Amino acid sequence: LEVSEEDTMPTMEEMRELVVDWAEVILCSGGNTLHALLRWKEVGLDLLMKEAGMKGTVLCGGSAGAGCWFSSLHTDSLRPDNTKNKEHVKSELSKKELSDWDYTQISALGFIDAMCVPHYNATGTNGETRADDAEKMMQENPSTQVIGVDNNAAFVMEGNNAMVVSGDGKATCHIVVTDESTGETMSAPMLTSWKEPIPLNEILDLAAPATAAHLEDLSEHVGTEFGIADDIVHESSPGYPNEKDDSSGAVPKIVAAGNEKGMQLQPIVDKIIELSGSALPKIVHIGTASFDRTDKFLQNTETFREMGCEIRRLEVSEED
Repeated sequence: LEVSEEDTMPTMEEMRELVVDWAEVILCSGGNTLHALLRWKEVGLDLLMKEAGMKGTVLCGGSAGAGCWFSSLHTDSLRPDNTKNKEHVKSELSKKELSDWDYTQISALGFIDAMCVPHYNATGTNGETRADDAEKMMQENPSTQVIGVDNNAAFVMEGNNAMVVSGDGKATCHIVVTDESTGETMSAPMLTSWKEPIPLNEILDLAAPATAAHLEDLSEHVGTEFGIADDIVHESSPGYPNEKDDSSGAVPKIVAAGNEKGMQLQPIVDKIIELSGSALPKIVHIGTASFDRTDKFLQNTETFREMGCEIRRLEVSEED
């Protein structure tokens, strides 16, 4: 299915057949999350992804493909070279211009009620660490609760229960909240030794058992003027994304990796396979505006293709 141009744009029914009816796993690439969310919303793909998630399709990805499943995410979408033709941009801008950008917080698809910080243990080309910058955002919006995902780790959510899977035995996820009385941020790593998921509200209480607060309405903490999640929650089906669908008994299943490499690390891949309930699940790969390229498709799906999974590619970016 190609959704880049009007003359090749599939109907909503054609996209539904692939995303909702056929796929057992939806794998989203990394890249420019803001552009991806706007494009998905433009063509109605956001609603289909929400519908698929509510029927139990596994939703996964690394970097942008991780953060898109949360209420909001910490992103480098404003980075000058976070485009499909990044080499062209790099050749036109100076080193100083390439490093002159800020992280931002944008709304996303709303399955997990927190702000995701992928690459939590990494530093951007602007010289700022993801972890430190996220804490600055929390000081401006104290009600925000953060789930930081290290490179090579994945935050796994099934219904309202969650756990961490480490792809290398070291990387993990971090819970970060603001102390309401002091205004200071507090964090706690999630233990990779957990064998079973535990309720998300208990995980969010790890950093500050007495003060962790529920996120306010999305409109109160989105850091840009783009609102994505509200429309999905209210337009596609009754109930919020992380609520159980009583009609089918299905719950959302999400594997959010800190980087795209996570989709190649066997412990994380095994968890995706397990959640799908199929030895060789049918996978739809959805690129972002910047990573909707064949090399990224091959990279993200390499392990699954080697296993023998059937994979179909849904292209969403504009033509060059």
